[in-house]
Amino acid sequence: MPRTFAATVGLIVVLATLCLLTIVNLVQTNNAEDTALKLEQKVDALVASNEQIQQQLKQGVAVSGNVASNGGGADSGNAWAESLNDPDNILVAHKDLQIPADAVMDGTLRRGLGDTPKGYNWLTENSVDVRNIQYLVHAQFARADFTNPDNWVQELAHKITINDDYTVYTIHLKKGVYWHVPNVDFTDPKNEWLKEPREVTAEDAVFFFDLVQNPQVEAGALKNYYEDMDKAEVIDKYTFKVTWKKKVYHSKSMTIGYYPMPKWLFTKDEDGNDLPKETLGLKFNNHWASKLAVGAGPYKLVEHKAGERVILERNEKFFGPQYPIKRIEHQIIKDPEAAYLKLQADEIDFIPALPPPRYKSEILEGKDTPFTRKELNYEIVDRFAYYYLGWNADSRLFKDKKVRLAMTHALNRPGIIKSVVHGLGTIQTGPYYYKHPGTNPNVKPYAFDLEKAKQLLDEAGWTDSDGDGVRDKVIEGEKVDFKFNFLSYDSPTYKQILSVYKEDLRKIGIIMTPNPVDWPTMQKKMDEKKFDAFTGGWGLSWLIDPYQIWHSSQADIPKGSNRQAFRNKRADEIIETLRVTFDEEKRTQLLHEFHQIVHDEQPYTFFYAPQSVAAWQPRLKNVVINAIRPQYHPLPWYVDTSVKKKK
Repeated sequence: MPRTFAATVGLIVVLATLCLLTIVNLVQTNNAEDTALKLEQKVDALVASNEQIQQQLKQGVAVSGNVASNGGGADSGNAWAESLNDPDNILVAHKDLQIPADAVMDGTLRRGLGDTPKGYNWLTENSVDVRNIQYLVHAQFARADFTNPDNWVQELAHKITINDDYTVYTIHLKKGVYWHVPNVDFTDPKNEWLKEPREVTAEDAVFFFDLVQNPQVEAGALKNYYEDMDKAEVIDKYTFKVTWKKKVYHSKSMTIGYYPMPKWLFTKDEDGNDLPKETLGLKFNNHWASKLAVGAGPYKLVEHKAGERVILERNEKFFGPQYPIKRIEHQIIKDPEAAYLKLQADEIDFIPALPPPRYKSEILEGKDTPFTRKELNYEIVDRFAYYYLGWNADSRLFKDKKVRLAMTHALNRPGIIKSVVHGLGTIQTGPYYYKHPGTNPNVKPYAFDLEKAKQLLDEAGWTDSDGDGVRDKVIEGEKVDFKFNFLSYDSPTYKQILSVYKEDLRKIGIIMTPNPVDWPTMQKKMDEKKFDAFTGGWGLSWLIDPYQIWHSSQADIPKGSNRQAFRNKRADEIIETLRVTFDEEKRTQLLHEFHQIVHDEQPYTFFYAPQSVAAWQPRLKNVVINAIRPQYHPLPWYVDTSVKKKK
């Protein structure tokens, strides 16, 4: 149990009294003066610790008895706080992640994970499950405050300065911050070299930027953001500088909002020998250490068992505050219904999304359910995301925008949102959060209209020439039937959606076969562009840069995000202009125009912006859900261990 403020002060008073009595006794002995001085210094340290406890309580941070909980000790913490008074420092004090003073500093959080990450290489892996682990295991140079995303707060850096034209960033790292010691078998002598604790330094920070610019590294989702970066360089052990070739809008977030990579680890083979510099990038893509999830964050990986679980434990040497939950057990649960049943049986503590049918039966219509009986808590959450159906414009079926528009008219979005997800969604018309000012108010969703879909297909040359009920077209001398497989993530909701869509497409002469697969398989097929169409979703950012997903240059790169092969000259011009435009009014105008172009072209059938019903056990306290990602960030949560689990 955490010590309360009164108990902590009482303990300090007792210790101080004992020390003073000892001093009185010792001054009557030889070397009294020297001994007394040392003991007085200890008393002063206790008083200083008391002052720090009071400051922590004022900030709403729980006290666990370990005052100097950061790796650098109390002196470092004070220096980091003083940096916030520097007028040149862009970082401000955080107002989020507040931990109640009476939070229980113990307990296990049991939650689900959609699939086992195939690796934890933060640069090359681009999935929500990997990101959810990364947020807990690692720490950024700085991060956006969850209560005000326009503010950047300290993480690994205590001070960041920027020149007037946003081309030079100088980043000062905190001293005494250590990488996790990897979770390996230390009874094996070959792992002995991994045992030594290593400090996070400017070398690790610059190593990240070197990797992302290395042409051998498969970081397709990130590389485009760094095309205008000139260099990153070490100034001293704890200071580095990043220089950009020109002023670009995204330089700030892409410089200070990312993560260092442990150079001492990713430049070595398993025996600790140096990898050849000439092929380092190639080795990095499938590096043996990717399975270790080494970071510098508040939790560390202690177990990874494919198909079963990923377990984290609190990093007791974390440089920041000690967060309440001691252990986080991620169970691999692919089926949302199975996750809910585990929640109901008290086998897990939290699920991010109640299955829509359960929302209907247990909350909307339920009269005697775990929610009405207060056995489970819930909250309806606006997800900072959207879902879509993606069309491969490089395939001969979906090259023509009239065909893509027909596919949108054939999707009964209002009916599906009402009947399949029971109202937990808003029709999406474009690539931004639907409440963002960049969303063009003049763009209205295309109606569900099968007759309009037929007309567009006729105009595109897809007709039923042989009367077999399936549309066809002669392409490059070959008669092609309009039949395709729809690559989909294997979930009950997607199965229902595609079942409805399949029947409506059949009515207009198109044969669609759903192809549900697990996430690793789906990610591989998308990376290799082995699909005609696919189901997808994007988590969003308030700072909009469409380049990664929509610029023509991203359509042909390995593992890129422009999987739909969208290419549009005017769209490229807008995207490039947005990158050098800082005036918010001009940016909004450009975003509106881009929204209209994408709406006309329909590279995606934009589906809906989801709401989710998060649900949890009542013993889970202080469940704060953020407006931006990561929305379900459990750092300030705690488990009331006095509430017993169900038998």
